[in-house]
Amino acid sequence: MTPFVILIVLLSTLMHAGWNLLAHYDRSESLFYKRMLIFIILVGFFPTLISELEAKSLPPLAWLCVLGSGFSAGLYLFFLAKSFESSDFSVVYPVARSLPVIFIGIIDTLRGRPLTVWGWVGIGLVSLGCFLVPQRSLRSFSWRSYLTPTSVWMLLTALGTIGYTYLDKIAAEVVQQSPATAARYGYIYFAISFIPYSLFLHYFSPPKPKDAPNHVGWKLAILAAILSFGAYWLILWAYQLSPYASYIVAFRQFSIVIGSAVALSFYKEGGLAVRLAGALLITVGLIFIAVLGR
Repeated sequence: MTPFVILIVLLSTLMHAGWNLLAHYDRSESLFYKRMLIFIILVGFFPTLISELEAKSLPPLAWLCVLGSGFSAGLYLFFLAKSFESSDFSVVYPVARSLPVIFIGIIDTLRGRPLTVWGWVGIGLVSLGCFLVPQRSLRSFSWRSYLTPTSVWMLLTALGTIGYTYLDKIAAEVVQQSPATAARYGYIYFAISFIPYSLFLHYFSPPKPKDAPNHVGWKLAILAAILSFGAYWLILWAYQLSPYASYIVAFRQFSIVIGSAVALSFYKEGGLAVRLAGALLITVGLIFIAVLGR
């Protein structure tokens, strides 16, 4: 990758970790994500509509991809919210971000594209890191840390990530190559994701009492919306600029270390040593998979 692509991907990782940390601040992620998506939809509707009518930058295949991608993203946000609401940030964020890479490696092998030895070493490191992050201390190790509803939510979050990642890679290869196209595609992606997210939130979340306190304000949600849109816009643009999508995916995982380190210090979550070590193992393993695994 060129230095410019590396720069925008690393900037994206900072923004991605940032909006996730903001969403976790009040521990009301479900409502926070909904407000975040509403802001993106309202602000971007007319600019996207007018510019796409003029540019016509998305061919039919890209529209099919973004429909599927947006649906997957809506499920991803719903399951991510459920994960965060039931566990610590320093547990959910590393595992939810890294599990898709393990599945992609397994899928490639089943399709006759086996990983190299270094690729399997990377999967081993990622697996070990995921094994460590739910623990608060190796001395107080407990298998019960893994047998929780949060594990199911994180697994479903990873499946949603796999869906939109593959589709967006395909779309990036057929659209008009420009940052403006990436921005339009990104807006449509977020707008579509609002539909399945809202439906799942309505039908599969327990209703809150009318007199329940609401601590989620719009200021943090708006800031998170800007960071979230900006982070994924940069990734979509990077997909256009570099043929090495696997390298981009690897560099994105640096957000695991950033997010975990900030959460452990800012939110005062327990298990600093073991969880940060797990995050570092995950990051190293992901880089091995992306750079040396194929």
